[in-house]
Amino acid sequence: MIRRTRSVFRIVLAAIASSIILAGLPATAAQALPPDADEIAQRIRQGNASIRQDTSAGKKASSKRKVRYLQSCDELRKQRKNSSTRSKKKVACSTGPKMRTAAANPEGGVPPGVPDWCKDAGLGWYAATRFNQCTWRTEGIEWWAGDFVVGGIDFTLYNDIVTVWNEGAFIFGDHVWAYNEWGEWEPDMLLASVAVCSANCTIIAAPPNKDLQLRTWIQFNTVMRSTVAANAVETLDPASGLIWDGPASDDDVEYVTEGPSDLRCDNGLLKGTDNEGCVMANAWPTLTYKGSEWDEIAPHISRSQAAGSPGTPGVEPLHRMYDDADAAQNRRDACSFITGSRPPNSDCDEYPMAHTYEGAYTCGCDDFTVEWVDSSQNQLAGQRYGDFGREQRLLDNDPFFVYADLSS
Repeated sequence: MIRRTRSVFRIVLAAIASSIILAGLPATAAQALPPDADEIAQRIRQGNASIRQDTSAGKKASSKRKVRYLQSCDELRKQRKNSSTRSKKKVACSTGPKMRTAAANPEGGVPPGVPDWCKDAGLGWYAATRFNQCTWRTEGIEWWAGDFVVGGIDFTLYNDIVTVWNEGAFIFGDHVWAYNEWGEWEPDMLLASVAVCSANCTIIAAPPNKDLQLRTWIQFNTVMRSTVAANAVETLDPASGLIWDGPASDDDVEYVTEGPSDLRCDNGLLKGTDNEGCVMANAWPTLTYKGSEWDEIAPHISRSQAAGSPGTPGVEPLHRMYDDADAAQNRRDACSFITGSRPPNSDCDEYPMAHTYEGAYTCGCDDFTVEWVDSSQNQLAGQRYGDFGREQRLLDNDPFFVYADLSS
């Protein structure tokens, strides 16, 4: 129950967030972070939006969510049916998620700052990029007095997680749209979002409690930071609890949403950097080469995939490889099969790329092709692949796809 300490609860949350900012980060980092969770969340979302996203074929539901309830209406109904003494005091309970299908139109639409594709989420966490995941559902609260339901309210609840490729901080958001109130519902309810994290992260900014408002988005952004050790990688396990507290009810209702199962953070493992970053590891990105920009590279990729080479979006991924010596051997082995005399200003272009485990040497197979292509275009294509690997935070052996877009 939180209503007896409503003002204290606000103060405690603010104090916890403030103390964690100062204790959990170096002094310079702590000073650089604004104290308000929504300000930090906005900064992270803006940073994420500036990253080039190559995900034309990479949409993927990454994991199933789990929701726990402090008090369900089904449990309450059973308790009262089997009890000889039935309290007349009003009690709040959760009706549980309402049935729906993927791509349904949620009441309230999509919350501000949340990508529009989130409404297409099915019943689990859904990722259209490596830096955003979301899930939503429609829930309900009922108020009982004695054996009777005397009031109710419905609401849409979005949860989202937003990360940035080169920061160890990420957002866990709760977004609520309340509507369809009836009977003796409680207009004076207080909402609180209380997030928890695994052993490898900490909360650096927590949102304040908020009063219930109808037909408007009530948004909570909790900012967390990875505490993964240097040169290590871990899968984190955050969760968020949304508490509804009614002053006239005998119980609070809590909705606990466990985070996705593939939120992966590493510290210093991305080749060419020493920074931290978090991604949704099960969302495999797509590297796109447009035919209008890569008029020799893109057709070669298309022909190679048509002949059976891996990497086609949604079929069989390639896997990034860091080892430079093996990459050089991949290139030598593949290009030893090229035929014809070398045209002026041309290079041998191998597909799959040398810095993948599907290369000619590391794969030990013959699912590769080689062609003569323009030398400068070949080198720029290699740089494009390197930039893509950094922007998508592809660690060694991470899967990805390659799309040759010959239509543009």
